[in-house]
Amino acid sequence: MVIDRDLRSFFGTMIIRSSLKFGLLLLMPFFLNGWGWGSHRYINEHALDYLPPEMAFFQSQRDFIREHSVDPDQSDNRPGYWHYIDIDYYPEFFQGTLPTAFADVVALYDYNTVIDQGTVPWAIMIEMDSVSTLMAAGEWAMAWQAVADLGHYVADSHQPMHLTLNYNGQLTGNYGIHSRYETTLINPRLDALPLPTGMGSYWESPLDSVFGYIGEIYPYVDMVIEADDAASAVDPNYNNTYYTMMWEALDEITTDAIHSAILDLANIWYTAWIDAGSPYPPGMGTAEDHAIPMEFTLQQNYPNPFNPVTTISYHLRQAGRVRLTITDVAGDTVRQYELGEQGAGNHAMVWDGQDHSAQPVAAGIYFARLAVNGASGVIKMTYVK
Repeated sequence: MVIDRDLRSFFGTMIIRSSLKFGLLLLMPFFLNGWGWGSHRYINEHALDYLPPEMAFFQSQRDFIREHSVDPDQSDNRPGYWHYIDIDYYPEFFQGTLPTAFADVVALYDYNTVIDQGTVPWAIMIEMDSVSTLMAAGEWAMAWQAVADLGHYVADSHQPMHLTLNYNGQLTGNYGIHSRYETTLINPRLDALPLPTGMGSYWESPLDSVFGYIGEIYPYVDMVIEADDAASAVDPNYNNTYYTMMWEALDEITTDAIHSAILDLANIWYTAWIDAGSPYPPGMGTAEDHAIPMEFTLQQNYPNPFNPVTTISYHLRQAGRVRLTITDVAGDTVRQYELGEQGAGNHAMVWDGQDHSAQPVAAGIYFARLAVNGASGVIKMTYVK
């Protein structure tokens, strides 16, 4: 992975400016907690279960990676602007013209402005580079710390309120929404969340992929604010009624954001490990010891988002019995296709956006799981109306 020289210099010197916003961050430690410490531990731990089998050696560090997921919130040498990006400061982002390279964004605006608006996408790139460099050098003790730290910033960048100028509702009269949403609402419900389906895969362009998922998560900002308006109007003291209403409104998007954080973190860890040359710690074997044959390739559905139909394409490397299952974000089966024995080659399946009762599904996020000869893969689909 090639890191922008100016970006490496910036992070290496840890420049901390005395801007108004950074001063506010020092006074509001909840802002630096991303999803809250419980959620950070949850995301780091569960991402381990979505790594490809050849990375099973990561499980040996499960406790360490979980417990050290919160270290960046407690470190004096990590600037607050590593944890967020005010993506709505940049109109070019929504026009599809914002460059992703740090130096290019600085050229459009100026250095201090970019720092003030947060740098989490580039912090992720620096942490990825650290993971790869340390693993390649065999410095595994430091590499595991970098792995845990990387998980923290990936999780931060999936928290909607870390992606907006209105990070604490201060621009819309929703002051305090940051901690109400990320901690008080979510922490008691973590253990009841369903887990996602899928497996980590290699990202050819990690920075572009990070900006891509930021674009998917950002629309949740308005939904959080709208839910807070509705719930606080009924329960202005933020008691049980408020949080019940909030969860009813935000259950689906919050589950999706956390699922995305888990899967994207697995993608990022896997990419960093591959970029390091796929090394193993001493005594953990070699790539040949862990490798498994790939049975098929599952493509992203097209179109996506879609309404009312979408095509799911896949390539079988050898003949096999095929099943396609559509599930919602709660993990419930919406539609299942037993496609029987199929030959090697290219195949496609059209989903008409209907459930097993031939009723149109609600708008939202769905997952298509393809199972072939005991192996499986998953894609995320968005149905719109």
